[in-house]
Amino acid sequence: MSMPSVVLHPVRLQIVQALLGEELTTHQLHRRLPDVPIATLYRHVAQLVRHELIEVAGEQQIRGASEKTYRLAAGFANPTAEELAASSSEELLTAFTVFTSGLIRDFGEYLGGDGRDLAADRVSFAQADFWATDEEVDELTGALMEALVAVRAHAPGEGRRRRKLTTILVPRPEPGAEGSA
Repeated sequence: MSMPSVVLHPVRLQIVQALLGEELTTHQLHRRLPDVPIATLYRHVAQLVRHELIEVAGEQQIRGASEKTYRLAAGFANPTAEELAASSSEELLTAFTVFTSGLIRDFGEYLGGDGRDLAADRVSFAQADFWATDEEVDELTGALMEALVAVRAHAPGEGRRRRKLTTILVPRPEPGAEGSA
């Protein structure tokens, strides 16, 4: 079974989404996915482990039984440039689907909360087309990373909320080129 077909099963995709940036036990996963029977959840977790998409992050004894904590496999969570370059289009689309579905989940959780105020909470999402050379894109990326490093150094404190910044940078087709809109 290929990586895309393993991940794109609805239950396995939910498990992967739940593990984005988290380490959870099967029971914690079950609390997040209450519509999935526990036996089904165990079976899908085992399949994700077998295909090395998730891994055991830790194990502890609870009342004589072993309880495992799972996380996304390092290569799946943060693929290297070489791994991405070696991936098929189908594998890349699967990875991007998991990534974007995690964004959808995060936004859904925000919308489900009480007292949401998009303006006061500084929520935004937008797209901006621009023209730039590779060097200018590298300069933009460097400036963004420099600013991000500064704010990531902040410790939790009064008035600070944990926030998530997501960027996606893709080239657009040349105007008039085949496939451009």
